[in-house]
Amino acid sequence: MSVAAALPAGASVPRTGARLLAERMAALGVERLHLYPGGTIMPTLHAWIELGRPYLVARHEQGAGYAALAAARLRRVPQVAMVTSGPGVTNLLGVVADAYYDSTPLVVLAGQVGTADLTGRKGVRQRGFQEVPTPDLVAPIAKACLRPWRPEELAEAFDRAFELARDGRPGPVVIDLPMDVQRREVSAEPAIAPIPAAPPLREPAAAAVALLGQLLAQSERPVLLAGQGVLQAGVGACHALRRLAERLGAPVATSLLGVGAIPGDHPLCLGYVGHTGSGSANRAMQRADLLVALGSRLDVRQTGTRTDDFVPAGRIVRIDVDAAELAASRVRVDLALQADVGRTLEATLATLSGPGATRTAPWLETIARWREELPLDGYPSGAGCHPAGLLRALDRMTRGRRAVVVTGVGHHQQWVARHMTFDAPRRVLLTSGGHGAMGYDLPSAVGAALARPDDLVLCVVGDGSFQINMQELGTIAEYGLPVKIVVVDNQRLAMVSQFQKVAFGSDPSTGDRARFDFAGFARLYGLPASEARCDAEVDGAIEALLAAPGAALLHATVDPACDVVPMLLAGQTPDAMWPWHRP
Repeated sequence: MSVAAALPAGASVPRTGARLLAERMAALGVERLHLYPGGTIMPTLHAWIELGRPYLVARHEQGAGYAALAAARLRRVPQVAMVTSGPGVTNLLGVVADAYYDSTPLVVLAGQVGTADLTGRKGVRQRGFQEVPTPDLVAPIAKACLRPWRPEELAEAFDRAFELARDGRPGPVVIDLPMDVQRREVSAEPAIAPIPAAPPLREPAAAAVALLGQLLAQSERPVLLAGQGVLQAGVGACHALRRLAERLGAPVATSLLGVGAIPGDHPLCLGYVGHTGSGSANRAMQRADLLVALGSRLDVRQTGTRTDDFVPAGRIVRIDVDAAELAASRVRVDLALQADVGRTLEATLATLSGPGATRTAPWLETIARWREELPLDGYPSGAGCHPAGLLRALDRMTRGRRAVVVTGVGHHQQWVARHMTFDAPRRVLLTSGGHGAMGYDLPSAVGAALARPDDLVLCVVGDGSFQINMQELGTIAEYGLPVKIVVVDNQRLAMVSQFQKVAFGSDPSTGDRARFDFAGFARLYGLPASEARCDAEVDGAIEALLAAPGAALLHATVDPACDVVPMLLAGQTPDAMWPWHRP
């Protein structure tokens, strides 16, 4: 890893704003900067280098940003992405949006032109080279944007950004750094208070917990829906969820971002719900007499568009740390608790007494029948590798190892969530949820490999998503990161292609894409690569992929006719999904 040597002993270091900021980041435990360099951020970068601190230089600003996002989700503390002004900022906007919608703690250090050249309200488009109005651009997709005007303010600004990114519902905070503020010497040593510890977790109201416990004890058809909030609340929350489910005999569904909150092979795990989720999970959610949503937004991808007919015969309970989500719920809510999910689960467990699991036995038998009626691998068996078989083989051959599985966005993303098993924090899925950004995959695998160097990092990616940021193979090669890449190639922009065919009858802009030699491309970066073109080649190809001493790539050809079925379409309720095969 590229780590610059510290300055020689006795060398004079100017006490600039950049130096003050670098020292403060180091004091707060920032382990690494994830960056793409440029002129207006160079003072702070060099100050960091002078401290002898590590950094990652990606091949694109998105590469740096997504690497930071992955590390933040795995470490559960804010990570730092650094870009220059102008195109550096605009190239990172997708990452900022991803962090905002998926509640990932991120601090962005964005270079800016000097204060004298800032356009401000002067009515001209641009005065400084590579100037953009960063605060205006990020305002709707960041928790805050801070712009220090004096070098003495830089340490305090970083403290504030770190705190804001971490506390409450996590998200991104941007610091807009004018060049002259970084370069000017500090006139007086600022008084820097210790950064506050994370605020105490919000406790649920006792009366609301008592009512929730009563509702659970009386329910005959309960479903617990675990969102990413359970994972963000930590291992204790996941364990509490499992204890509550087992205590009540309550099945557990998850959101896409909540996959792994309960082990995928647990008998009470239904899989994930929504647009491309499990048919039996969707049917159970829709026909429950009590749905308890734990840290889940219940957005349109989870509920469908028929919000007036969502869980029509049951009560809905929502538990979330974000008051705004509860106040603006898309669906009816019978009981809302603004509180930490883990604390609420523990408190609810304490209210239960006596046997409870027998009440739900008929419900679990009904769900078991639905599982048989609604299989998840009803794809045609034609040319190429069967997607379910490919991913189940990958899952089977890595089952005993700690792993981080990163995906892009598309069919492969849904197939991974369906056909691989996860159990946080031992086996974790990282993917782009609310923003749904193709290209999330490879750079996030870079961040995962840095954050968890002892874990297996698998990047499962579609041919379309991979080509958004596949230049980050260069980063993997340069830093020697042992990422294992599986390209699921169906020669389609398949998720949109499927939508086009259903809605418009054909897919001229998204189907029948030219085949690309992904294995050959990986070899150009010095990475070993192989191919699997049929089911018979899958096991051997995966064995070779996993046996490679470092990074390696497997190019797996999948039948383009394979759609993600069933699928929840507009106008359908979750228990009435699109047919298993095309009409």
